[in-house]
Amino acid sequence: MINRVSTASQYQNLTSNLMRKQGELNQTNGQLSSGKRVETAGDDPVSSVTIQNYRQQLTQIDQYNSAITLANNRLQTMETAIAGVEDNLGATKQKVLGMINGAMASNDRTAFKDELISLRDGLLELANSRDEAGNYVFAGNQSDTKPFMEATDGSMNYHGDNQSRYAQIDKSVNVKTSLPGDQLFTDIPNSYGDFRPVFSDKTATTDGLTDGSKLHLLSATTSDFASAETIEVSFNEVDVVDNDGNTTKEMQYSLNIGGKAVVTDASYDPQQGISYKDPAVADSATLNLQFDGISSGDSITLKPAQTINIFDSIQSAIDNAERPTSSPAAEANLQRVIDDLDSGFVHMNQQRSEVGTIMQQVDRQLEQHLDFELTLNQAQSGLEDLDYSKAIMDMNQQMMALQASQQAFGQTKQLSLFNYI
Repeated sequence: MINRVSTASQYQNLTSNLMRKQGELNQTNGQLSSGKRVETAGDDPVSSVTIQNYRQQLTQIDQYNSAITLANNRLQTMETAIAGVEDNLGATKQKVLGMINGAMASNDRTAFKDELISLRDGLLELANSRDEAGNYVFAGNQSDTKPFMEATDGSMNYHGDNQSRYAQIDKSVNVKTSLPGDQLFTDIPNSYGDFRPVFSDKTATTDGLTDGSKLHLLSATTSDFASAETIEVSFNEVDVVDNDGNTTKEMQYSLNIGGKAVVTDASYDPQQGISYKDPAVADSATLNLQFDGISSGDSITLKPAQTINIFDSIQSAIDNAERPTSSPAAEANLQRVIDDLDSGFVHMNQQRSEVGTIMQQVDRQLEQHLDFELTLNQAQSGLEDLDYSKAIMDMNQQMMALQASQQAFGQTKQLSLFNYI
């Protein structure tokens, strides 16, 4: 009975050993086929947890890199569009300068007007630029809304909002992928400061610019824009006799603010310009005005405005295109358009620079992701990938061990007590 139990136990042990060695060989063969040392958590529980963590981080990096690709496409669309706007404003300026400086026939001025209309339409198309997905990049958050459309009176109305879209390109990094069109096209800083000039030709019954006037507003600022009112400035040259009886010419000015005369016939110093502060109010705003090209009898109106709409400026050039250059107001209006275009160009350049800075930030973030991705892949490979040389050696040893177990199993079967019955 003891021999019978001993033989059965030995048989069971050899069977278990044979199955274990066969399983080890199968596992090694599977690893050689997949190239992976760790395929399931059971292969190496500790390494498996770390590998899973690496995979999650790599998945997150892939998502960020996809966001970076979309962000770059939108930013490149914006950068290209703004560069096109700069070119458009430069071409428009050259046309307006040609209208100011050249003595043109009526049909030439009509041709200039048509070219200005074409440039304005081109600017409108750029303002309505879309990315590869069809989203408007200058509509703020309203990316499916066409931002600029022409009204019946020829003005351009903005239909987007004043927000920006953002893309998350890292855990705590969000970048702009759109700009509000009002910021770009309708809220351009006023080159004069806080007021804009309104010109008209002087007639027998109305004030304005005299024939041949070259009056040009250089700057108009106030220390308190909230209280700013419409200003009217008029100039008149008079003879001044000194104590010795000598007569000299002196340019004098009168100042009207909000319909109220506040200065009358004061001496105008071209170097100092006009500086006014209400003496009756302790905390009143200080007004500073600077002009050149003044002619006696000139009068100008200044309206409070800290920003300009570049479409309105170009429309002003179109409206004045066919007016004769003999009109001082027409020439002054065109000069104002030049000032607006210069301010618009500087503004666009600043906006383009901002987009370029964002693109550089995105590129740096992508480089960081790629570096980290490489590090994670190497670390994951170190834990997960198979050492083929070692695996082949293990397989040979396992095959030899399996063969030995198979031989022992065969011998054990022959020692069965059934042979003695």
